[in-house]
Amino acid sequence: MKHARNTILDVAMKLFAKKGYAGCSIREICEAAGVTKPVLYYHFQNKEHLYQELMLDIFSHTRKNLMRLEKSTAPIRERLKQFVTAEYLDTRRDPESVRLLFRMMFSPEESYPYFNYVEEFQRERKIIADCLHKSDEDSKHNADPDLIATAMMGTMLIQILEFLFTGKKTLTQRNAQKLIDVYLPSIGSNSIPIGKKRGRP
Repeated sequence: MKHARNTILDVAMKLFAKKGYAGCSIREICEAAGVTKPVLYYHFQNKEHLYQELMLDIFSHTRKNLMRLEKSTAPIRERLKQFVTAEYLDTRRDPESVRLLFRMMFSPEESYPYFNYVEEFQRERKIIADCLHKSDEDSKHNADPDLIATAMMGTMLIQILEFLFTGKKTLTQRNAQKLIDVYLPSIGSNSIPIGKKRGRP
C-alpha cells in the first residue's frame, strides 16, 4: 500500500506541475497512477489533502537534512557544508518536485489549498542560526547568526534556480564548500563571536 501512496504522490506532483492544481481532477490522477478511486481515498481524504501531503513530502527532505545538521557533532563549517550538499543533491535527484514548489510559491493559483511555506523557511533559518550561535566558542565571525542563515539560504535559492533554469552544474559539493567559505571565512584576531556586536570606536 505504501507503493501505491508513493505512486499517487509522484503522479500528482507531475500533473500539478504541468497543469496546475485546478487543472487536475481526482479521476485524472487515478488513471495516470493506475489506481482506483477507493485506493486513492484510502490514502488521501480528497484532492486538497493529497496536495497538502505532497507539500509535506517535498519539505520532508529538508527537515531530515536539518535534523542531521542539529545532531551532528562535527565542526560547524563541516556540518553546514554537509547540509548544503544534501540540499543540492536532493534537488538534483528530484528537480520536478522543486519546480512544483516554486510554481506554487511564486505563481499561486487562486484555487489551490493553503500551505504555510513561510513557516517552513522560518524553521530552516532558525535551526541554522541556532547551530551557528551554539558554535561561537569554536568559530569567530563578524555577523549575527540570523543574518548569516538568511544570506546562506538566499544564495542556495539562487544556485538552485540557476540549475533548474539553465541546467548548469551549480549544485555540487565544491560549490557548497565555496558558499560556506563566503559566509564563514577565516577571520583573524580582530573577529568577534557570532551573536556579538562590535562596540563603537
